[in-house]
Amino acid sequence: MISVINKLILLSLFASGIACAAPSHFSIVIGSALVCRDQVSVDYFNDYMRTYFGAPAFNAGGANWWKVNESIFNSPVEYIIVGAGQDFIGATFKDSPDTLIVNVRDAMGIEYKQIGPEKWTAPTAGVLIKYYDKTTPSKMYCYGWPHTPY
Repeated sequence: MISVINKLILLSLFASGIACAAPSHFSIVIGSALVCRDQVSVDYFNDYMRTYFGAPAFNAGGANWWKVNESIFNSPVEYIIVGAGQDFIGATFKDSPDTLIVNVRDAMGIEYKQIGPEKWTAPTAGVLIKYYDKTTPSKMYCYGWPHTPY
């Protein structure tokens, strides 16, 4: 009986570990999509996130939300958000919009322009907003629409 329990424990640990490690290209793939420098396909990004992070933490607002412990543009990310039916990808960041804007410029050479008191856009069509959450004051996103992402 103990042997069966040990095997089940090992199997569950192995199975849960498969979808937890972010690949080395995570920040490049997701970062390029967030600034709209890549095509945004919900099928691709939902599959990508499920492959490397397992099932989403929850579904809200027509999107799947994955809790991650990663950085993009040298800014810590709390959630990656991928549309469930609509081509959309987003992320919540633990840095302020001002810090995130500097980090994106340094990492990607993209300059965000303020278009409202709490909203910025990039020439590539990416959007950054102030996000009213205690731990994640910034949200960045890209909608898939006909634009030239490169």
